[in-house]
Amino acid sequence: MTALERSQDPESLLQAGSRRACPCRSLDWCLLLGLGALGAALLTLALFSVWRVLPPPLETPERSLLSLSMGKEAGAQVLPTSDVIQDRVMGFYHATGIDGVVFSSNFNYHDTSHKLEVKVGGLYFIYAQLAVKCIAKCSKKQTVELIIKQESGDTHSRVLTISLHLSSKSEETMSKFSAVLQPLKKGDSLYVVMKTNKTDIENWQLDQTNKKDNFFGLFRLPSSADQ
Repeated sequence: MTALERSQDPESLLQAGSRRACPCRSLDWCLLLGLGALGAALLTLALFSVWRVLPPPLETPERSLLSLSMGKEAGAQVLPTSDVIQDRVMGFYHATGIDGVVFSSNFNYHDTSHKLEVKVGGLYFIYAQLAVKCIAKCSKKQTVELIIKQESGDTHSRVLTISLHLSSKSEETMSKFSAVLQPLKKGDSLYVVMKTNKTDIENWQLDQTNKKDNFFGLFRLPSSADQ
């Protein structure tokens, strides 16, 4: 066999080609690994950027209402003095040293009539929460209403009503929150009336477990003009 024939041996050419291809394949793997690492780094950077611009969690309604009511001495929030369920005008704690109570100088509270007098007029956000629980064998259906009324001169009008329909299946506390926007003039008063259907009322009471489950409050909107 001549030297020319040996140089054209197919097996020799295949083996030589295989030895030359190895560095190319290694380079391809290195390139792929490099691109993968770069992609992971870009993904991490993108996630970090999104995390930085996400807004903070929203405050709970209770926290927001208290914060707004304390601004510019425009608000008040009071807590009931009794947990008895019966037809009555409700009395409220209004001393500012009590946890959950906010009471600014823009209001007066009359302990005898249980009326909250407004000293500065404007557009008010009025709100309340009613929470009731069964304390004994509650075998009959019960309806409890919390009614906020406005006294303006000789006129008495209903501003807000919260109704709870209770039954023997109501093992846990039932509660309801409601609110309304209402214009109030200087000298107007608000008071809260509780009404029931007078059935099995001794087995129900206001839930005062956390001392702040029942409340009534209001605050004047900053943009509203005084009247």
